[in-house]
Amino acid sequence: MEGEAEWEKAAVVTLEDGCTEGGKKLRLGRGLEPHPWTECQVVDCGAPTELEHGLVTFFTRNNLTTYKSEIRYSCQQPYYKMLHNITVCGQPSRSLPNLVKRIIGGRNAEPGLFPWQALIVVEDTSRVPNDKWFGSGALLSESWILTAAHVLRSQRRDNTVIPVSKEHVTVYLGLHDVRDKSGAVNSSASRVVLHPDFNIQNYNHDIALVQLQEPVPLGPHVMPICLPRPEPEGPAPHVLGLVAGWGISNPNVTVDEIISSGTRTLSDVLQYVKLPVVPHAECKASYESRSGNYSVTENMFCAGYYEGGKDTCLGDSGGAFVILDDLSQHWVAQGLVSWGGPEECGSKQVYGVYTKVSNYVDWVWEQMGSPQGLGELQVER
Repeated sequence: MEGEAEWEKAAVVTLEDGCTEGGKKLRLGRGLEPHPWTECQVVDCGAPTELEHGLVTFFTRNNLTTYKSEIRYSCQQPYYKMLHNITVCGQPSRSLPNLVKRIIGGRNAEPGLFPWQALIVVEDTSRVPNDKWFGSGALLSESWILTAAHVLRSQRRDNTVIPVSKEHVTVYLGLHDVRDKSGAVNSSASRVVLHPDFNIQNYNHDIALVQLQEPVPLGPHVMPICLPRPEPEGPAPHVLGLVAGWGISNPNVTVDEIISSGTRTLSDVLQYVKLPVVPHAECKASYESRSGNYSVTENMFCAGYYEGGKDTCLGDSGGAFVILDDLSQHWVAQGLVSWGGPEECGSKQVYGVYTKVSNYVDWVWEQMGSPQGLGELQVER
């Protein structure tokens, strides 16, 4: 044999999509490639971008994010937005029924009927023994709760008005049965704001706000309520409104029995009632005829039936009295459960008294740092 044969090492390699070399993605066909072997480093897309008001689901084991791994984005439904980035309000995913009974002797609310309903729990651990009480509120946006000032006033023996510490406040949203909070959204408070003119003696200016620590995710069971237009006359007499709460459900219990029994007379499941607005003069006269110093101011309105039997009660405080707006077909928080007479809840000619929210709309917007006015309602599906 003449001469010597020289052999060159060679190999056929294939680099498909999904490999990187030197930080660059390669798309190569089959060919000859000398040693050393080209190493395939599988592309890793990294953690998926968080989706506001949505969920990320991994379909690959161990939550891998490498090439050909699969994730899926899904949006929470329904989700509504307004102009000025204010969440659309007063549109529950379930239609409220026409036939509504009362909280006193009333009926249970189905989940999602009152998606703006908030349970506010206050536990003042700075006092011995600890003070603990609760009330209701209404969601105005992803970060704000509207309620009554007396719910968030620190319990004192004098007439000073000092808000409870924000560390002592917990808010539950999307809650139906207080015995099962697993499906509810709970949030701490970052700010507690009482109206500066709140009067503990006559409950004038009984309105307050809670700013939540984090924006809450919205969905079928957590949706905000609308604020009314700033009209001093408030809701018209005889118009029907709805109010919900976890308060007293026994019409025959007295205030003394409530205090002595703690929370045993409270409702586990959210209750609701339909009540008519009472003419202001009639309400004032009904309280002026009683012994005691009762004052129904122009910042209040009354609701209920002359014959009694239907009412809100202790524990419902701060909940929204909502009325369907004829023009927009959105539910509006016209009132907040504030106070009532010393008689049994639902007694004859004892009307419930509500804070007239329309007198405080500008104050609410100012505290929230939002543009005033509801603006045009715009629904995005």
